[in-house]
Amino acid sequence: MTKQLDIVNFLRGFSITTIVIMHLLQGFDLSDLMMKATSFGGAGAHVFILCSGFGLYLSYLHKPSGYKEFLKRRFGRIYWPMAIICILTAFWMTFQGKDVMMPLLGNLLLFKMFVPELENSMGCQMWFVSTIIQFYMAWPLIIRLVRIRGGYCKALIISLLWSSLIGIMGYADERVWNSFFLQYLWEFCLGMKLAEVYVNRGADLSIPKYKYLLLACIVGMAATGVMGWMGFPWKLYNDIPSLFGYCSFALIIYKLGINWLNSFWCYTNRLSYEWYLVHILVFQIVMFLLKSMIPTIILIIICLTMSYFVAMGYARLWNKKK
Repeated sequence: MTKQLDIVNFLRGFSITTIVIMHLLQGFDLSDLMMKATSFGGAGAHVFILCSGFGLYLSYLHKPSGYKEFLKRRFGRIYWPMAIICILTAFWMTFQGKDVMMPLLGNLLLFKMFVPELENSMGCQMWFVSTIIQFYMAWPLIIRLVRIRGGYCKALIISLLWSSLIGIMGYADERVWNSFFLQYLWEFCLGMKLAEVYVNRGADLSIPKYKYLLLACIVGMAATGVMGWMGFPWKLYNDIPSLFGYCSFALIIYKLGINWLNSFWCYTNRLSYEWYLVHILVFQIVMFLLKSMIPTIILIIICLTMSYFVAMGYARLWNKKK
């Protein structure tokens, strides 16, 4: 069973890495084809949400806690690290001559998740914090949902209905709408289902054979691309093939059994949230200082290395405090 939790740790570490690389590469002048190719890394957000559902429900199944205690524990883990990065980002924005008052208040007081102009005001990555907090707020209702008969199927239906609704209303491209927690409810609940299976029948979480993973990867990636190319309304629903295509690709890499690589991504899981928080700010500062002075490939390496080590220090700071 420990090995199966290693798989979850690997997926989290792998997914945050591809997300960070995507955000970095999209800061450069890329062709349309390359831009679309790098966006595949963003599918790691789906796996991250799935793993969040798995981890939260696994903890709940082992040791149920009241809603107040749950919020206190989770907000302490999510909110304060985010708040400090927002304050540091505000200093950086002030140095650049940008307005910081409303972006900072919007992030610290959390109302930015309802204001399109503020949702990405302190970094394009901050939408995830809004989404995961929404999951925390709805946690008791989500538990009730998954425990009723057909609850997991109902979660999928709710997500599809939400996608359809924002498409009909014309808000499909608005982050506060297309990243509302109902959009990802199905994959969060899928993670909860896997946690339930893990607790009751741990052996059933074995990784599929290569041929099935490869098929799911090809079909998922192809369907994601085709649905995106076809546009509305098909693009509204490409989260589903995106998750399965990306997750299958990640599991293929894990299944290759390259020990040092798997160990690296399992370790990266430990600082995944901190890396997610700090990487945009680090990229902006490094590029401001060095972009016109060194070759692009060296700049990319420095950005990745610096952001990783800053995240490592930030994670250790919070773990020590904890």
